Amino acid sequence: MSRISKTVITALAIVIAASGAYAQNATSQAFSVKQAQDFALENAFSAKSYALGVDQARTVVNEAISMGLLQVNGSADFQNFMVIPTTVLPNFVGQAISAQIPNVPPGPEYIQAQFGTKYNFSVGANARQQLFDPTWIIGVQGAKMYLEKIRNMDKKNDQDVAGQIEQAYYTVLVSQRSKELIEKNLANLEKTLAETTEYYKNGFVEESSVDQLSLIVSNLKTSQDKAARQTEIVKNLLKFQMGYDMDKEIELTENLESLWLVNNHEALMTSKLDVTKNVNYYIADLEITLRGYQVKLEKAKYLPTLGAFVNYSVSAQRNEFNFFAQKPWFNMAVWGINLRMPIFDSFMKAATTKRAKLEVQRVTDMKTFTEQQLKLQETSARSNYISAFEQLRAEEANIKLAESIRNKTIIKFNEGVANSTELTQTETQLLNTQGAYIGSLFQLLNAKAELSKVLVTY
Repeated sequence: MSRISKTVITALAIVIAASGAYAQNATSQAFSVKQAQDFALENAFSAKSYALGVDQARTVVNEAISMGLLQVNGSADFQNFMVIPTTVLPNFVGQAISAQIPNVPPGPEYIQAQFGTKYNFSVGANARQQLFDPTWIIGVQGAKMYLEKIRNMDKKNDQDVAGQIEQAYYTVLVSQRSKELIEKNLANLEKTLAETTEYYKNGFVEESSVDQLSLIVSNLKTSQDKAARQTEIVKNLLKFQMGYDMDKEIELTENLESLWLVNNHEALMTSKLDVTKNVNYYIADLEITLRGYQVKLEKAKYLPTLGAFVNYSVSAQRNEFNFFAQKPWFNMAVWGINLRMPIFDSFMKAATTKRAKLEVQRVTDMKTFTEQQLKLQETSARSNYISAFEQLRAEEANIKLAESIRNKTIIKFNEGVANSTELTQTETQLLNTQGAYIGSLFQLLNAKAELSKVLVTY
């Protein structure tokens, strides 16, 4: 092959490889645990929902502030009296004439009269401003405290989402590792089966040994298919919790051992719980303050309120629809002050104030409950972490021992010293030990995540 042909083929290979890499990147994305958590905090349904809740709480604050500021409204009214209202008046004139002129009857006791015009049109504006309203001041303070509570609930949800993603990530890694171990054991057994089959053909082993190994290989292939399906299920769960496109592939860049190696075991063991810096405790404390504003609000309803207003309008009365003709319009302007003072409400405000105080007592008790709950969670999580750590150390020793036993049994089996039953037992024992090791590592990482979640500061 000429040098030019080799150059062309190399160039084509680079183009094809680049195209394949681009296509893969367009349909899949790789994540570490931290990257998956960050992605979820931007795209998970609950994260988006709480972010909208924070925005809504901001509008509540703006609404509360606006209620006590200047309010200006305009109005326009048009009236077409198809029948002008009739007013009945005493006939004072007829009675007066009858009294002055003899022999003149006074006429009816009442007479009917119509006042007004057929068409009335008025345009006006009014402005109102609160001068003193303690409920408005307290309401604004309460709205701001409500916003602070929602912000911290959003922060708590972020912690929950991060914990869920971490555990889901671990679950995918465990499923993948289980699948890999099955594939590795299957490859080893298929090799042993091939060698045993040759021994059988040459008359060195019995047919039952081949059958026994064939059964183990068949069972492992079934487990392999089941593990592959399970891996896809847990991957889809991770994608769903992240808010990731379910139709796109996802890749995990970390493994169980690397995640455990970066764990600072000593720092985690020496860390102490400070409930006052836990977001759950802080939210409970905010709730007490928020309910306290409700008590102040109910008490403020006993105080008077003072407001000012200005009204201005122009109007026209016509018997013909000619409002744009050169005819007079009539002005009206007034300003004033409104003072409202509660006097007696049949003890309604006293009842609502007592109810608000009882609510403060309830959330105060909930704060105490939250404190005790956090302490219990910390004790339980620390105990689970220590147990999982000790179990992992034991499983690490067990897996080395099981591998040694399996390797020696294979040698004995090939030499004709061990039978197929012993080989089957050692393979099953190794598979179970490997599964126990993966399970203990998974439990340890989850226990670490739970303990870190409790110890995380506000």
